Amino acid sequence: MNVQQNQLSRFFINSMGLLMILSAVALTILSMDGWQPNIQENDYTVALIALEVVFSLMILIALSKAGASMSVLMIIATVFTAWFVSAYALLSQGFYANADIPQLTFVFGVTIPVVVGFLAKQLWTPLKNAVDAMSTKSILLLQFMRAAFGVMFFFTTALPVWFQYTGGLGDIAAGFGAFLGLYYLYKNPNNERQAIIRGNSIGILDFIVVLSSGTLIVMRDHAPDFMFLLIPLYVVPLFILLHIFSLQRLVKLNQQNIDKNAH
Repeated sequence: MNVQQNQLSRFFINSMGLLMILSAVALTILSMDGWQPNIQENDYTVALIALEVVFSLMILIALSKAGASMSVLMIIATVFTAWFVSAYALLSQGFYANADIPQLTFVFGVTIPVVVGFLAKQLWTPLKNAVDAMSTKSILLLQFMRAAFGVMFFFTTALPVWFQYTGGLGDIAAGFGAFLGLYYLYKNPNNERQAIIRGNSIGILDFIVVLSSGTLIVMRDHAPDFMFLLIPLYVVPLFILLHIFSLQRLVKLNQQNIDKNAH
């Protein structure tokens, strides 16, 4: 049974990786030929909300598999819901467009959830235990979802074309990086450290480029209140936290390796 499950897992990873690559190539070719997305804003919002709900459920499932109790999951689900509804409501009311310094307000909107999530993991023992128990495989599978959100860049006309390529293909590449890390882990189950490095490097670099260019350039020239911003205001902090938790695990593995060599 374990052999069959392992084969199915590899088949799934290979299939998703191939689909991601083909999607990126197809979107690039279509965009170069002058293709423009033909999707209504309301339909785009519904699709984006559905994708973010699925991603949130994936996180809850991963935490559940890591041993989080039902009460902990309910608290996290409540926080997710309140956070998402608040972000949606603020965008609907034109909060960021009416701010005196929308770029700074936006930065706070991204960084505050990261800080709160990090502190919650450090100070709330049940959450810390669940996150620490999550396998690198689970974290990389969650990071793999970056590719799906990268595709969403190409279905909104609210972004400059250059930023669609930078952000969209960057997220798809980050998802592909997570795929490479996951595939490496299957091939080399005893080298978790290298899998973490391979799975996180592209994603971290992409966030540095996209968040800085998006804040300093895109938000300077374009009205910031459109539903696409549900991605940076809700999903991006979650992905950043996954990178942070991965790096914490890497530090722990490095320390274990040092202690092992010392003995």
